[in-house]
Amino acid sequence: MKEEVEKKVSILSEYDFEKKVCSSIDAIKSLKKEKAYKTQLPGYPLDHVIATSKKSDKGGFKLKFFLDDFFDVSYMQDFKKFGVNEKILLNNDGKICSINANSTSKIKATINKPLVITITVNNFQNLENKTYDDQILRLVIPTDVEPEFGVISAKRLHISGRTTYCGLLEVVVNEKSYHLFKHRNDDTKENFLFIDSLEKNEFEEFKKNTSAILLAYGFIIGNLFQDEYYYQIIREDYTTIAEATSYYKKDPSLLTHVALFNPMEFRQYLIHLDQEKDLEKMSMQLDSNVFSNMCELITTNVTLARSIKLILEGNQTNLLLLRAGIYSIALETITGFIAEENKNKLKPVPEKELSHKIIKKLKNTLGEYESFISVYGYQVLTSKIDNMNSPTNSKKLSKPFEILNIKLTKSELQVLNHRNKFLHGTSPFEEDELKDKENDIAYISKKLLTLCNSLILKYCGYSGHMKDYGGYHQYEWEEKVTEHLFKVL
Repeated sequence: MKEEVEKKVSILSEYDFEKKVCSSIDAIKSLKKEKAYKTQLPGYPLDHVIATSKKSDKGGFKLKFFLDDFFDVSYMQDFKKFGVNEKILLNNDGKICSINANSTSKIKATINKPLVITITVNNFQNLENKTYDDQILRLVIPTDVEPEFGVISAKRLHISGRTTYCGLLEVVVNEKSYHLFKHRNDDTKENFLFIDSLEKNEFEEFKKNTSAILLAYGFIIGNLFQDEYYYQIIREDYTTIAEATSYYKKDPSLLTHVALFNPMEFRQYLIHLDQEKDLEKMSMQLDSNVFSNMCELITTNVTLARSIKLILEGNQTNLLLLRAGIYSIALETITGFIAEENKNKLKPVPEKELSHKIIKKLKNTLGEYESFISVYGYQVLTSKIDNMNSPTNSKKLSKPFEILNIKLTKSELQVLNHRNKFLHGTSPFEEDELKDKENDIAYISKKLLTLCNSLILKYCGYSGHMKDYGGYHQYEWEEKVTEHLFKVL
């Protein structure tokens, strides 16, 4: 008996957390299967008719409604009259499923009797939305590639007899705790990304916070997993049971593998530079507290979230000019909200009273010459005086780096000057030069990416190494390397 207890303790000490996922995966499979229902949609022709549901291979769920009645041509010209855009309840032997309003993406109908209306929907679920409120919730995302956790400070995870050294990340968003973890079924070759709430959440709250977690994770790893989400109500009763599942079709995933960190290569790089002692001063992995802070900032700063999505979109495109343009927009957006949050630091004269005195004196001087100036000229000069304590556009772009204590190299300052051309759909080169300048444009775009990444990381409280994609470009494609492969923030 003593040996059995010691063996159990030994096994438990080999991991930090254990998760049970079989019920969740089985519940998803069950939801996908074809089933028959009786509908509930009072006031519409789709009320009390036979319907079937089945998961579509192309995404979404297909539902067929079988109607015996004849309908005039106005219904066939406007399918909304049938109620396809309304919230629809479906009863399968007492088990209720539902489709949320405005979930229909495609509609088609037969002409023969019975009339068969087929819709493709982006939402299909057990029970109704309100049932998912004030519950322990789980999000399950099937993924095409295995999610990576090695660059974030993660915990050891045990699932179904298999222990993953870096398999689970502890996250806190808006005072709610979550577990982000992965699972791979070696038999079926299926990969999944999970997020569990550790306390009861409202459904919309869970959606918002998990969306931020996934976006932050996608930014760090370079892969934003979307496609299809399965939200579940979870009950712990000796094992983990998925009581209900809600399906949502999302935008396609952005899988670029453009990760921000590479701890192993950074270690080797410092050894090569004979600076290995610097490893003692910094962590090789992203701290989970910094990750949580990033997630929380994403929930409160819509502009930050939009900037990260722009970067991920830019990572995915193969068109160099388009990529540079997207990164330039992202850079402009990021520096914009940092500048807005630090208005006083960007003003040439920070003291409000002094700036008012200067502006008043200049206006008085201008007024002395008003009779010699056209109305248009006087208005333009007055406007310039009113805005004289505002920073120039170039300062709005460069000052945020200074505020966040990010040192820029000469080449990075040059790249900052190029961004305006990409913003306006051109490039630093003449049109007839472009075909011979692809390598230069690729370098500039990767430097723009590095600058965007450094601002966001520092804004979220990160200190440590990050990949300099401009340096990596030189290392891989040019004979001479003038940039470092990593930046230290």
